[in-house]
Amino acid sequence: MSHQSRQRALGDIFGDNLILDDQKQLARYGVDQVGDQAYARTPLAVVFPTTTAQVAALMRWANQSATPVTPRGGGSGLAGAAIPAAGGVVCSFERMNRIIEIDTQNLMVVVEPGVVTSRLDDELEPHGLFFAGYPMSEDICCIGGNVAENAGGGRAVKYGTTAAYVLGAEVVTPTGEVLQLGGKRLKDVTGYSLLQLMIGSEGTLGLFTRLVIRVVPRPAARAVLFCAFPDSAGACTGVAELKRSRALSSIEFIDGQTARRTNEGLPSAQRTALPEQADAFLLVELDGADETEVARESDAARRVIETAGGTLVLTGTDQPSMERAWKLRKAVPWWTKRIAGSYHSLEDVVVPPAAIPALVVFCEHLRSEYRVPIAVFGHAGDGNFHITPMKPAAMAPEEWSTTIDRLLRELYGHVADLGGTISGEHGIGRKRTGYLSLALGNQEIALMRTIKRALDPNNVLNPGVALPNASLDGESHVG
Repeated sequence: MSHQSRQRALGDIFGDNLILDDQKQLARYGVDQVGDQAYARTPLAVVFPTTTAQVAALMRWANQSATPVTPRGGGSGLAGAAIPAAGGVVCSFERMNRIIEIDTQNLMVVVEPGVVTSRLDDELEPHGLFFAGYPMSEDICCIGGNVAENAGGGRAVKYGTTAAYVLGAEVVTPTGEVLQLGGKRLKDVTGYSLLQLMIGSEGTLGLFTRLVIRVVPRPAARAVLFCAFPDSAGACTGVAELKRSRALSSIEFIDGQTARRTNEGLPSAQRTALPEQADAFLLVELDGADETEVARESDAARRVIETAGGTLVLTGTDQPSMERAWKLRKAVPWWTKRIAGSYHSLEDVVVPPAAIPALVVFCEHLRSEYRVPIAVFGHAGDGNFHITPMKPAAMAPEEWSTTIDRLLRELYGHVADLGGTISGEHGIGRKRTGYLSLALGNQEIALMRTIKRALDPNNVLNPGVALPNASLDGESHVG
């Protein structure tokens, strides 16, 4: 099909809700937050559906015209899953952004996929409710993307990841059919769990057009303890003991140098006085139904921290204290992006919690072996660490390319040996397809391929994402 024919067909479906010839605007939709700009691809077009019928018509046209389609929410992904295939169309859900219903009787909401996560939280607050499966990028990510990646976040150690809160979905299949999966019910074992198959499939098996999300009562009381440790071993020891608290909602780890350099980059009014000698920091948050419970658990956490050799840097139960502590933690990935540009790799490995000390020690080996700075931070409560190697200024880009590949293979192999895997919340995307065999066996990958072919026989929905599939990256099967 010619370029002009594609333009006419898309215009018939979407009218003015599309971008066709504005190269500057198109280029904005050819990247996400993955560091390496080598993944960037300018799409053929960007479409902005406002109805499920438009999404279904798009997928029917994609099969007829052999045009790849990539769904996109806020573009905040860190693995390239929202980056289009060559010659493909981006389906942006930013205009399907309605909060359709807040059901306080069933403690559920019905939303469109383009709702920004923090906006949903703002709407839930007056009702004393919140969406507990939120990720750390809640100000820029969208609910549809959260579900497509099964996103996690700082509170996953207590509340779990996004999948635990998705009860129903309207889904457009790769061939253009519309499915109604699940609904406003807490139990359902009627047939295969197709809903759970779609969750976390990285936009390769279906496109969400409506979602039913379970929400929970908002905690009445919270407390934060930001603490410093002279060494990482003490911080890791503290993690194991702190997890015994029933009120624990978050434990975040930041290595000492990364915390200090990130802190220096914050506006002066937002900085926290950090000890120079500390090798590791933990952010500990607790929440509960009443202030008495949280105060009791906070005192117990303080004793655990002191026994493990830690000292309190910041503590409080008020909103400013909470925001100051989390501001530093949330700024870390942006600091790495700012100082390293394209030449960094924000990783997402996860190990059993008891293996955290071994993982942190292994990062010291990687720093020494490859002679690169590595930021070590992440969700210590559930073993999900964002280990981030960065290119030294003196290293040539060509050397970095080979170095990071060798480093990642060694990191992923060690994580697998520890009983972990290569992604806990960011996904495989385009970034990690070449490493998937380090985490999954041939049989598992073959079964994933079978599922993909069954649902997407022409390979038009997000080809090249999640599966190592060099022969199909950006190509379709339409004959």
